[in-house]
Amino acid sequence: MPIERCEQCGFDSEQWTTSQAMAALGELPARWRESVTALTVDQLGTRPIPEMWSIAEYANHVRETLFGMRFLLDTARAEPGTNLGEPPDPGFDPEPRTVDIKAALAGIDHEANTLRDQLSALPDGEWSSTVRIDGRQVDAHWIARHAVHDATHHLLDVDRLRRAL
Repeated sequence: MPIERCEQCGFDSEQWTTSQAMAALGELPARWRESVTALTVDQLGTRPIPEMWSIAEYANHVRETLFGMRFLLDTARAEPGTNLGEPPDPGFDPEPRTVDIKAALAGIDHEANTLRDQLSALPDGEWSSTVRIDGRQVDAHWIARHAVHDATHHLLDVDRLRRAL
């Protein structure tokens, strides 16, 4: 399993057990709801730091990434060894996209809990099933940790944006 270390947020996948990652997945919906508490629709859709997405765009990206992690897990289970190539580019449009924050938060809730439930029900023999993405072979352990890394990394981005508002 590839090791993920992030200089920006301090995430180190070697410091996480799979059970810790699964517990953290269950905490993500509440953490994301809390991160947008008391913000107006205008604040959620504003880019106070021009090179960063808006808070709503980050929430939507996390929802998309959690869905992507479920897709990786489903593919690794159904067709082990599949090479999915490069991940899609999340893109950065010059103007903020309009994002329904309630839908994005509901999506984070659904995707995080569904991924956690699927990982919890995974038979022992399927934890080592792999899929290739971005030239790396990944398994369910990596998927759990990466989902947590992406979502918590972007919570730090949201904190930075809130301070800039």
